[in-house]
Amino acid sequence: MTQSTIAIVGSGIVGSAIAYLLTQKGYDVDIFEKGPEYPYPHRTQFEEEIAYVYDNPAYRLPPDLKDITRSSDLKHNLNADFYAVEGGSSTRWSAITLRMIPSDFKTKTLYGYGEDWPITYDDIEAYYGKAEEFLGVSGTDADNPFAPRRSKPYPLPPFELTYQDQIFAEKLKAKGIILHSTPQARTRLKYGDRPACDNYGPCQVCPTGARYSPNYHLQLAKKTGKCKVHANVTVRRIITDKSGRATGLVYQQNNEAKQKEHGAKVIIIAANAIESPRLLLLSKNEQHPNGIGNNSGHVGKYLTFHHGWHGELRYKKPTYPARFGGWTGQSHQFLDPPTRKKHGGIKIEFPFINAPDEFLFASPEKWKTAADVLASLEDIKHWHGVRFHSEVSVGPGKYVTLSKKRDRFGDPFAHVEYKTDERDYETYKFASQLFKKIASATDAEQTKFFQFQEFTTTAHHHGTCRMGKESKQSVVDQYGKVHGISNLFVAGGSTFVGSAAVNPTLTMVALAMRTADYIRDQVLS
Repeated sequence: MTQSTIAIVGSGIVGSAIAYLLTQKGYDVDIFEKGPEYPYPHRTQFEEEIAYVYDNPAYRLPPDLKDITRSSDLKHNLNADFYAVEGGSSTRWSAITLRMIPSDFKTKTLYGYGEDWPITYDDIEAYYGKAEEFLGVSGTDADNPFAPRRSKPYPLPPFELTYQDQIFAEKLKAKGIILHSTPQARTRLKYGDRPACDNYGPCQVCPTGARYSPNYHLQLAKKTGKCKVHANVTVRRIITDKSGRATGLVYQQNNEAKQKEHGAKVIIIAANAIESPRLLLLSKNEQHPNGIGNNSGHVGKYLTFHHGWHGELRYKKPTYPARFGGWTGQSHQFLDPPTRKKHGGIKIEFPFINAPDEFLFASPEKWKTAADVLASLEDIKHWHGVRFHSEVSVGPGKYVTLSKKRDRFGDPFAHVEYKTDERDYETYKFASQLFKKIASATDAEQTKFFQFQEFTTTAHHHGTCRMGKESKQSVVDQYGKVHGISNLFVAGGSTFVGSAAVNPTLTMVALAMRTADYIRDQVLS
């Protein structure tokens, strides 16, 4: 059995942050990643994907290693949400980094739904500031009257509103809707050894490192000589002893027939809100017959996504979208609406219509001349996107369990059961009303809007290992420590109590930094 002080399952933005922080304090860390190595900076990947339109199979796991089965109301393909490589899904994220607002932490007390978090905004506010510095966030609250209080400014100035968003902001303001800039982990100016953003355009793969990638800090952690990343490895279960401690994990190289064991003083599960509960459920033993952390039956429960309903608006005059690869305009005005007892809060996003992708991946037979290309893109100039990024109801019909389908090692995949409820539908109705107001305020001549069941998950997943004060209501405590097991932690969106309506990544990193401090001061000291 190999041995280290800390073993982390998952090399995504949460696992890499904890690994970096603990290696800086001199602790040795082993990270176990199911996907392959992923070079950083991601220039080679940018050239392959954007310049040569090449989907490199080296960065794709086969379906007998990566699969999620699903049922009920969910049409969205969950397998498309996760990018299984070293660095995880945040190697290709939108980099929107928002704080939850104080009321998001106590919805039961204030509005009578969900559960209150065991922490408050004040408990995490300082860590929000640390996370913004860690990621290199560009932003301002000067144009956002709905932003929560902060104790320190953003580390970098904001990206200004695009021409398209400036037009929208002026028209919406006249009708009482505020459009403001978007905080994002993308460097407006040079930040340390990361360059300023050059606005390459297709930002799903950043070639320079201006948009934050977890591989940045993984690279620094490796340079300490204290961090080793085991890529192309599947962790099959966590081992505990009769005294109630986690002693190690069982893992297997993806292309080998023999499993191995790795011992550690502290084990951190930092997969995601679907794979983390799966690993706990797979780890059942004599002391934990229903899975580790599941003696009260909460592992896998309380799953939420962000329901994303997309609308499109066409205008007589061209608005010239897609001049900036990221998103600049948002509205947080409806995160905490007066009617929140009836439906969820909503964040409004103003993304461009993704013309470059449509152009890149279209069949070349579509065009005969350059004029044909320009003509095919002409209509795009008149459209603008709107997305309603919505808080979701926590209910008994949304959960993760084990699938009947198995991976190449014979272990069940994760299965997602997902049933929407009346509160979710009321949130959709609220989004529909807002869409009509925006269309009217901006003089749109044509509109399109998704139906209720056409929501996406926005690749945001929460719950399934939620935090709480007691094991009767939760899986982990406020620091991510599994109830009853002093050296086993879960980190990431799976520990969320509710979804709120803002992007979860900044909160995930802030909580990860808080967990790293706790492990250093209370567990390893």
